[in-house]
Amino acid sequence: MLVPSYMKNFQCIGSDCEDTCCAGWKVIVDKETFQKYRETKHPLMKELLKKSVSRNRPNTSKDSYAKIQMNEDGACSLLDDEGLCKVQALLGPEMLSNTCAIYPRMLNRVDETVEKSLTLSCPEATRLALLNPNGIDFLEEEEPANTPGFMNRDFQTSPKHSYFWNLRIFTIQLLQDRRRSIETRLIVLGLFFQRIDALSQKEMSEHLSYIMTEYLERLGDDEFLESISQLPSNLSFQVNMGKSLIEYRITDGLTSKRYLDCLQDMISGLSLEEETAMEKVIEKYTNSNEIYYFPYMKEHEYILENYLVNYVFKSLFPNDQPRLFDSYVMLIVNMALIKLHLIGMANTHKGLTTDIVLKLVQSYSKTIDHNASYLVNVRDILKESGYSTMAHMVVLLKS
Repeated sequence: MLVPSYMKNFQCIGSDCEDTCCAGWKVIVDKETFQKYRETKHPLMKELLKKSVSRNRPNTSKDSYAKIQMNEDGACSLLDDEGLCKVQALLGPEMLSNTCAIYPRMLNRVDETVEKSLTLSCPEATRLALLNPNGIDFLEEEEPANTPGFMNRDFQTSPKHSYFWNLRIFTIQLLQDRRRSIETRLIVLGLFFQRIDALSQKEMSEHLSYIMTEYLERLGDDEFLESISQLPSNLSFQVNMGKSLIEYRITDGLTSKRYLDCLQDMISGLSLEEETAMEKVIEKYTNSNEIYYFPYMKEHEYILENYLVNYVFKSLFPNDQPRLFDSYVMLIVNMALIKLHLIGMANTHKGLTTDIVLKLVQSYSKTIDHNASYLVNVRDILKESGYSTMAHMVVLLKS
């Protein structure tokens, strides 16, 4: 099993957690666990489980066989007054569904290798994944055969994706090269994927190694990087694009109080109310970026680096989208939205703190990462609008 090294320190902190994983979304139950619930003889849990857990019709998947009813507050109906799980307390952890037992862990299988990481919708996972100033490294370890859970994705690299390992290792290596800013690293990464996305399988086999070496060396090429610095920026497009994508997500409803707090701070900090002139918004964005965001990130850029590396690992980047460059586009969209939120929030709070950044990344992940249909629609909207180009990605990245 391949895991980020932070995994060895993860443990649920229960009622001490700032958020709850038992509210705000649908909790599915696998078929085996559903049948155990129907068969339990526990005097306090028998009727409660019968009332609270029902078939997820017409879904016939074993993994999504049933669902837990949420209460009027949108929280799991199997929680006690202290927000703790009655199933675990009264029946034992072995009676948890796969979903509840595995969260916030995410399992993927690449060929014969199982990979386990943490999704950042969990506050404790976010702290562990993002706050190591030395960056994320990876370990091989043995996993007990009876570990609960299910594979998020089963990915085979041969023969079509034989380049997967090389591309992902290259991506992480480039993202962790701290000679340049994270924005510069991402632009170089995009130029790389723009170049190889058009290559045939034969050309990939023949030229990929050389091209990867070339682009890693470009991080040390001052003349090349100077040409990147001269690429035009367009803050109006950047802010309008971010604002539109956020408004589109809002139309589907928001349940995370923590994210709503962050969203309001961003709107207030940038004066993103409908009647505000874009010139005023850009002025606030620029001032907040220069006075608050940039000074903080200059000392804490490893947080964004760790976010990106964790994203690359858990999502099986760059094979999480139909085309390689599509994967890059979605990486940049997430980065740009997080940056926009933080710049607005920094203006509201007159500065950034690590707690503010963690709250945003965690609540953003809970709101965005677990809404697959939204992400697919964003990808399609960008392509249909002609915005899935390297030029537009540069604009989204540059301040």
